[in-house]
Amino acid sequence: MSELSKEQVIDYLHQHPDFLVQHPELLAQLELQQQAQGATSLVHIQQRQLREHNTLLKNQIDAMSKHATQNELVYRLFSQCHRQLWNHDDFDTLANNLRNIICSSEDVNDCKLVKYNPKYDELIAHRLTHSGHYLGRINQQERELLFSEDTQSVAIYLIGDTKHPIAILAFGSCNVNHFEPAQDNLFVLDFINALHLRLQKLA
Repeated sequence: MSELSKEQVIDYLHQHPDFLVQHPELLAQLELQQQAQGATSLVHIQQRQLREHNTLLKNQIDAMSKHATQNELVYRLFSQCHRQLWNHDDFDTLANNLRNIICSSEDVNDCKLVKYNPKYDELIAHRLTHSGHYLGRINQQERELLFSEDTQSVAIYLIGDTKHPIAILAFGSCNVNHFEPAQDNLFVLDFINALHLRLQKLA
């Protein structure tokens, strides 16, 4: 009888996962052999793998829960912002109220709604030409245009387009990792579209 390959043994055990349960004497021998070599028993290996798998699942659930909580907070903030759009006909009042709402979040230390000015052309060309928004870090020159020195990460949105810019809405955070390029923008972009329509009427 030819000797079985490791692959054949593995394949057989995959097809008969209860084999070692049905042959405990073999499992005992394997454990004794493993222990004699100073290694962990099969049972302990399985336990460790289960613990690692459970830890992975827990981390995934925790991340999903945290993401859901953050989405709920963002949704509530921008629901308040949406209501402000139709309560005021003055740009400065709207900008001030939006700042008060957005900065109520502990992760955001600054919010600016500013009318377009040619001094922002370089910022628009550098950060906003491709998609109309940018999330991440900015350089010192860009920071001085809109934010305080404490700002470490930003979210900047162009109202209008590069040919016909109307305004810029920008958020700043002292947390360097708060605004990141891969961050979900759904609620914010929905508000940007509504803000665009409102500012067109105010113009």
